[in-house]
Amino acid sequence: MNRVSALCIPILSLTLLLTGTVYSSSYLAHAEKAPDWRVTGTPEEQLEALVKITPGTSHWMPEIAYRFQTMYWAGKQDKWEFAEYQIEAMEKMMDRVATARTKRAASINIFRENVFGDLDEAVKTQNFEIFEEAVAIMSSECMACHTREGFSYITVPAVPTKPDSIVLD
Repeated sequence: MNRVSALCIPILSLTLLLTGTVYSSSYLAHAEKAPDWRVTGTPEEQLEALVKITPGTSHWMPEIAYRFQTMYWAGKQDKWEFAEYQIEAMEKMMDRVATARTKRAASINIFRENVFGDLDEAVKTQNFEIFEEAVAIMSSECMACHTREGFSYITVPAVPTKPDSIVLD
């Protein structure tokens, strides 16, 4: 490395450090002045902001799909307690979707009535063939729900692909 290059690196580093400090302090001053709707907003403004930031159905569906995959493979590997845990997580997420997106609640309730009772019973039997039948019904009910809600192009496989899970082999 020549002398000019050797001098440029420390000068460039110092310039970047000082520039970052100026921008950083400018940001902090601005951030301190920004009103926080959670503190300064009226109850109506706070509610409106919360409604705006509440995740939609598309936020939870990939998580539900992941739980579906994990549940299936947990059952296939005789990890029934883990499969049961996934069912409970899916039920909670479905509740969140029904609460956050009330227009979807009717479809979700149909889905719940047609799926979770049989699925819970199938897990309790710890018999993969019975469980696999309940999973097939769940897959079919997923598609029926997607169709009711106008998303028939979002398909669910009869046999889910194996998820990335450190719990499963």
